[in-house]
Amino acid sequence: MIKETSEQFKRKLGNKIAKRRVELGITQEQLANSIGKDKQFINRYENDGANPTAFVLKQLAQVLEISVDELLDV
Repeated sequence: MIKETSEQFKRKLGNKIAKRRVELGITQEQLANSIGKDKQFINRYENDGANPTAFVLKQLAQVLEISVDELLDV
């Protein structure tokens, strides 16, 4: 039985992105620019619980210097 809802998962993912970004000392804008997006794009993931594509997850993981598994907390 799945205990975590989609909304909980997206919120947890957003928190993980924000935490790792802060650990690396980069801004939302810097992270966004590194993957060819704008600041609002990252803000949606960190605060609104947007659901990234597999390609975006791969890009974020590379820039955040962690594996996709770590990013997804699996």
